[in-house]
Amino acid sequence: MKVTILGCGPSQGVPVIGNRWGNCDPDNMKNRRSRPSILVETGGKSILVDTSPDIRSQLLDNDIKVVDAVLFTHLHYDHIGGIGELRTLSFLARRRIDIFGTAATVDTLKSNWSYLFPSDASDDDDLYQPVAEPHIFDYDTPFDAQGVEILPFKMDHGICDTAGFRVGNFAYSTDVVELDDDAFAQLRGIDTWIVDCLREEPHPTHAHFDRTLAWIDRVQPRQAVFTHMNFQTDYEVTKAMCPIGVEPGYDGMILEIA
Repeated sequence: MKVTILGCGPSQGVPVIGNRWGNCDPDNMKNRRSRPSILVETGGKSILVDTSPDIRSQLLDNDIKVVDAVLFTHLHYDHIGGIGELRTLSFLARRRIDIFGTAATVDTLKSNWSYLFPSDASDDDDLYQPVAEPHIFDYDTPFDAQGVEILPFKMDHGICDTAGFRVGNFAYSTDVVELDDDAFAQLRGIDTWIVDCLREEPHPTHAHFDRTLAWIDRVQPRQAVFTHMNFQTDYEVTKAMCPIGVEPGYDGMILEIA
């Protein structure tokens, strides 16, 4: 399995508009962070997690031409803002792209971007054909995404629930401030974990450095990588603070997982 971090920044990215780098060294390209998305490649399929507002540039920068399915973690703009790019992905694939989310997520996406989805009024002669095929998942119930088994689990984002995903020995947990015992049960035995770590200080909706390290100590993955890091989180400073097997991510980082 190959996992590419397409973006590991917060909702504002790094730098923030106004060229504000905060604590981040602007000369280190690993501090330049786009909004969060990843690509999981396994079993000959490419599974995209979230369509960030930066997804077009992310796919171009990483020479990604094919996406077989899209998983959505939740409805915040930094995770869905690039959903319109499904039109191009569908054109390249010559079929509708399967998208997966909770019932609330799918219903809202269909309401706000109705032209992307099939409806009772869809006609084969319409100029704009539907490009997304929606599927609803339930937490803690595995589902099939183009032949790849996905296990979604519920996480607490402070102001809403978000979906974490486990694919084989890999798990992805962005936008989370609390994990319950059920979530930890789904994480048992993973090899690699990409996990939220916004900054060093506590935050009401995102995990911070000490909390994320405590979670990693409990889960005991072989390797753990931080995501959703803001402009208070310098790459080299944070890397120097991390124990062995833990590191901050960066845009374009590739992880190989057995």
